[in-house]
Amino acid sequence: MAVTTRKIRVGVAGLGAVAQSVHLPLLQRRWDLFEIAAVADLSPTATATVGEQFGVGPEHQHASLNDMLDRESLDGVLLLTSGSHGDAVAECVRRGVAVFCEKPLAYTLAEVDRVQAAEAAADHPLLLLAYMKEYDAAVQRLRERLPAASEMRYVNVEVLHPSGPSQLQYANIRPPVSDADPDALAAIIEAGSATVREAIGSEAPREFGDLYANVILGSLIHDISLVRSLFGSIRHVESATLWATQDAPGSLEVSGTISDAARFHLHWHYLENYPRYRETVTMHHTTGSFELEFTVPYLLNAPTELRIVSRDGDGESVEVIRDVAEAFERELVAFHRMVTERVAPLTGSAQGRLDITTGQQITRALAATQGLSLGGELAAQT
Repeated sequence: MAVTTRKIRVGVAGLGAVAQSVHLPLLQRRWDLFEIAAVADLSPTATATVGEQFGVGPEHQHASLNDMLDRESLDGVLLLTSGSHGDAVAECVRRGVAVFCEKPLAYTLAEVDRVQAAEAAADHPLLLLAYMKEYDAAVQRLRERLPAASEMRYVNVEVLHPSGPSQLQYANIRPPVSDADPDALAAIIEAGSATVREAIGSEAPREFGDLYANVILGSLIHDISLVRSLFGSIRHVESATLWATQDAPGSLEVSGTISDAARFHLHWHYLENYPRYRETVTMHHTTGSFELEFTVPYLLNAPTELRIVSRDGDGESVEVIRDVAEAFERELVAFHRMVTERVAPLTGSAQGRLDITTGQQITRALAATQGLSLGGELAAQT
């Protein structure tokens, strides 16, 4: 990756597992591009200890995103907090501060509308939606080799998802501390719950709201976005089934079409004690196949494997490609280019809107199988 001379000053909001294991170490690695100028978190202990670890002094440690925006002069913000990010992104954009936003962008399309209204007042891109898989070297190599859409027949995604802590045992992150201001924490939790109710209605069970927010838009969104980036948005969701809920949140299967010629299946299984995270995407077309195998998401520079099966005379050729370039780092470099050169990223609010729309299609299909009537934003859409 080429060295660019201009460093940008960034603030990091949300100092949990993904910040400590991935983004902060990579910001330090890319000292040539970034200065970690400020940090913010609800937990005073996290702000103090993580800030000190990454060289951010007490005067640049803040209790909230807005406090950090008010008191700092920043080129960009890494928004790594949990939950919906729509209104926080809109606030940054209104202030002219570029945003690197972890998924999900939002729980509702109404939030995306507010983001896009703020973007309309700017004359250059200010949002990168952090779908790291779209910046994966193997995915980009695959994109170059895809046949015409009419030749695709089938796409299958399988995710085996063990517990979060088991995926992060290697990272030696700091244990969470429950010292956030209780009133501030309660307000954030209620705001998130209200946004979920705005999306699916107030009559849906709380567990269904959790599934919508934490699984469909919180995890499966990565695969929704990957399929979109390769083949265009999922055209039609025909069915969605949830089972094994005794091992909450259980297993989810989604099926439908991506074109007139091709069908897809998405399989997501929460298996708390499974040995390791495993994700495979298999694609068959009229003259061969592709397979992507992703490893543990937080393990830096562990290559995604791309296998390409094609015809070779009367036989078969199998090509295996591995590239240790780190997808998380590549998207940070894309963020730097967006800020310094105004280069539009692969993923912004338009792509986020498409993916939320697909997530809502899946949610409606799942509600139908469970005999649930949804309200809110989902009920108003066809």
